[in-house]
Amino acid sequence: MINHSWWRNEQGEGLVFMKKNEEKVFLIFNATFIGDILVTNILCQNIKRFYPDSKVVFIVQPQFIDVAKYQKDVDEVFGFDKKNDGGFCGVMNFIKNFPYKRPFASFITYESDRNLFISKLLGSKHVISQTQKGLKFLHSKEKFGMHPYSQMKDIFASLLEPLVEKVETNLPIVYNPPKSNSDIVKSLEEKSRENDLVLICPTSKSAKKDITPQMAVNLIGKINADGKIPALTGAGEASRSFLQSVKDLGCSDFIDLIGKTSFVELANIIKFSKGVISVDTGTMHFANALQVPVLALFYYGYEEHWAPDESLYPAKTLSNESSVDIIYNEFLNLVNSESLSLTIK
Repeated sequence: MINHSWWRNEQGEGLVFMKKNEEKVFLIFNATFIGDILVTNILCQNIKRFYPDSKVVFIVQPQFIDVAKYQKDVDEVFGFDKKNDGGFCGVMNFIKNFPYKRPFASFITYESDRNLFISKLLGSKHVISQTQKGLKFLHSKEKFGMHPYSQMKDIFASLLEPLVEKVETNLPIVYNPPKSNSDIVKSLEEKSRENDLVLICPTSKSAKKDITPQMAVNLIGKINADGKIPALTGAGEASRSFLQSVKDLGCSDFIDLIGKTSFVELANIIKFSKGVISVDTGTMHFANALQVPVLALFYYGYEEHWAPDESLYPAKTLSNESSVDIIYNEFLNLVNSESLSLTIK
């Protein structure tokens, strides 16, 4: 979009007709969890492909600001606490203090009347959400159509398609965290120079997707027997309960990272690890975004929506419940083939 202005020349004589580009601001609302926020990065990258001079602004829950902040093509991130500030007064206060009024477009992942309402009151020219449910009158005339995409990253990216031609889906998530010099990161980086560090993320938001504590114990034993260093990652009550179950089984020969790292610290640790074994959760997506080998365990379906694209990442997905022997052998095959490909290059 071109903005026309009149300016006097250097001598102050006459009027000179000038043109200047108007910056387009795109808002992305994603009030869900780590994995959902990370896969939305493909939408960010597509915005910059079609609108290279634009500003991409992410709006997430406050605890996930760093998940969005260090993604490729994200310019600015704001936190909105939907739990504590999601009432009328909180919404109006957010709108009042938000610096970008009349943005070019707002993209709303999943269904959220609240975010539709915020977008409309901010004066977004285009308001596009993943569904047409709820307060339909708040959408702009460019309706989001259901496209033949199965991966959530591609579905999120296609929110842009009402405004442009077909989006590019053959793109990996990219996350570029700053270097962390915290004690826990420095300590583990030093250990990883002597022995390979293998991260295990055994729990998710749904117990149906998780491995059992006994499987984790057996996996830890195999990693130790192979001369590598196992570490358990995770956060929240489910992870803490899982950790206690592992300890109750008499297993303690591993590094406990559960609830002990920030997102930036975790990303740093993933980067210098040998690889990650993870159920379908945020840690898996972090490994993808950092191009670190990950063996993804999908025991409760949804791999068509969330499993790593093996053409974009050093990844392998196991869709059926497998023995610990199979899991670890597949992990070794993955990291060894990745090491070989790097050597050949």
